[in-house]
Amino acid sequence: MAEPLESAQQRILSLNGPDVPYEFTPTATGAVGRWKYADVKWAAFTGAGLIDASYVLTVTLDPADGTWEFDEQDTQSSVKVSGGAGGFGISGGTSTFKGHQTRTTKTWGAGTAASTTDRQGEHLGNTYGYSFSTSEIKDPVVAALEAAGYSKKKGFFGRLFS
Repeated sequence: MAEPLESAQQRILSLNGPDVPYEFTPTATGAVGRWKYADVKWAAFTGAGLIDASYVLTVTLDPADGTWEFDEQDTQSSVKVSGGAGGFGISGGTSTFKGHQTRTTKTWGAGTAASTTDRQGEHLGNTYGYSFSTSEIKDPVVAALEAAGYSKKKGFFGRLFS
């Protein structure tokens, strides 16, 4: 038997802390975890640039069925200013992915005046880097929900063939 919604939410919220790179907040149907995993300013080697990336994990609980499901959104954006003898240019873009994913990213670079923000705070220097893995945020949630008596909600084919 699955625990009530409030108890399962508390298990998820107890994952928050100073040593984790994300934060969960309660919602009416579960919780939302936010992880801003890249915040790099002035990153380009020969000019100015910005990199920003974030990941949102929405956890929806169904206490009646004792099931959970995830909805994920990953957003990345960048801007680069470059210059030379022929003038200067500005380019940028944003991409958003919404759905289910398993991903690990490790990025590094060199810059003339890079500034990074990560789980240890803000750092100034000539390099930047970040790493991100969806399992680092999802695995603790799954463990907490399994301890609360919840299981992953089955999709159409899972329900059809079980």
